[in-house]
Amino acid sequence: MHIAIDDTYGPEMGAGSSFVTSNRRTHVAVVFLDEEVQNIRKQTAECLAEIDKETGVKAKEFHFVDIYNRKPPWDKIKDQVNLRIFEFFASIYRRYQWPIFIQTIDDRTLGDHDIGGLVGKIEGLDLSDRADLSLLLLLLKLKNKFKEALVPITLFLDEGREKPGTAFGLEIFHDWPVSFNGCYSSSAAEPLLQIADFIAFCINRSTHLALKRSRSDVDAWFLNLVGEMRINCDDLKLHKLPRNFSIDDFDGLHMQDRAIKGL
Repeated sequence: MHIAIDDTYGPEMGAGSSFVTSNRRTHVAVVFLDEEVQNIRKQTAECLAEIDKETGVKAKEFHFVDIYNRKPPWDKIKDQVNLRIFEFFASIYRRYQWPIFIQTIDDRTLGDHDIGGLVGKIEGLDLSDRADLSLLLLLLKLKNKFKEALVPITLFLDEGREKPGTAFGLEIFHDWPVSFNGCYSSSAAEPLLQIADFIAFCINRSTHLALKRSRSDVDAWFLNLVGEMRINCDDLKLHKLPRNFSIDDFDGLHMQDRAIKGL
C-alpha cells in the first residue's frame, strides 16, 4: 500500500460560518494499491509530455493551485483549458475511487473533545501547532484504519518541513507488524503527491466556494465537478443544495453532522 499526504494550502477566512474557521489546518491522505503505482507514475509523465506538445507548457508537475489560477508555467494555456485539466483528473478519480482520509484541526475540534494545553513533540511534530497536530492525527487515523490489514506501507509526505528523502513516520509506525517506509518527497519527483495535491485543492476550494456570498458560473461548475467525483471518504458527506445556497444552509449541514456524531 502506498500513501501520499499533502496539506490543503493556506486557510481561507471563515466568512461568517460558525463551523469553518480561519485558523483551521487540514491534511489529506490518498491511499493507492501497490500495483497501481508504476502506471500512475508513467501516465502522469506522459500527460505532462502531451501538454507540452499541445500547448507549449513545460511543467515539471501538476500543481493545481497554479493550474486553476493560470500561474506560470500554466499562464501559456488558453482560458478554460485549465478547467479541462481539472475535468480530466476528476474523471480519473471517478474511475479509480482511491480512498481518501482527511484531518482538520481548529479551536472547535479541540473544544469538542475537551483537549487543551497539548505540549511536546512526536516525530518532530509540535503538538501545540494546529498544522502539526492535524498531520499527526491523520497518521494515527491511518494507522488505526489499516492495523488489521497487515500490509506493507510506503508513505510520501510533501516536502516543506524537511528535504526530500528525509525519513518520516518511523516513530509513529514503530510497531507496524510488517514493513514501513516513509519519507518526505518532492511532488515533482513523486506523481502520487500530485494526486494528493489535486484532492487537497478540490476540498479546500469547495469549502471556500461554499462560503462565498455570490458564486460565478465557474464556481458552480467547480462545486458540481467535485460533487460528481463522489470522493471515497468517510469524512465527507454528499449533499444537494440549490445553486444560491447560503452560509446558513452550509452551517445547517454541519449542525446535522454534529448532531449525528453527538457533538
